[in-house]
Amino acid sequence: MGEERRKSVRIKKGLTVRYSYGIDKDGKKWDITAIRDISETGMCITTHKQFLPNDIITFLIKIPSRPLEWIEFTGRVVGSEKRMTIFGESVASSHITRVEFINLKEDQKELIREYITWFLTKEGGGQK
Repeated sequence: MGEERRKSVRIKKGLTVRYSYGIDKDGKKWDITAIRDISETGMCITTHKQFLPNDIITFLIKIPSRPLEWIEFTGRVVGSEKRMTIFGESVASSHITRVEFINLKEDQKELIREYITWFLTKEGGGQK
């Protein structure tokens, strides 16, 4: 196995996320998906579009400790690849997109940190 390169704990927990990947005359285009995994520094999601490295995406995430509000985050795409089946066939219009959070405010970092800590202690793990 290779050496662990992550800077922070990453948990596998599906959270609802909306993401915006473009601006046109009618405003932002939003899509919705679930987070595959999340850490204090970034997350991995399934997207319907393949992104280029360094693309900037806006996210609205529902954190269970604040179920009535969407928390806004911004991220930079680290990588985006076609999603494949176990037989090596691509899944139509489905991509695995890895994102690094950028410009997080301290309260946003704390919110993610608290959620990860709660999940690891209450749910018994799911750490990746």
